[in-house]
Amino acid sequence: MKCLVCFASWDERERDTCPQCGYDMVGAGANDPARIARARAAFRARSTAYDPGSRVTRWDVVRPWLGLALGFGLFVLWLRACSTGGFLR
Repeated sequence: MKCLVCFASWDERERDTCPQCGYDMVGAGANDPARIARARAAFRARSTAYDPGSRVTRWDVVRPWLGLALGFGLFVLWLRACSTGGFLR
């Protein structure tokens, strides 16, 4: 079975509702275009696949770069300490 809202496919013997968006495919009015349009809008509003920028905070973007800078700083400190024979000569 293929969902009319999110276009996911699944075995219709398992369930009647979509496993991804939860739309009831066999309920009354399941093929109503207005109901499908409302369900698509609701699915897009709660899914990050359609607008990932709306849920990614600035801290989520900066955190990997801070980790990379910290790792590089520790590497340089270790390289300096091990190459001189003593600690920060």
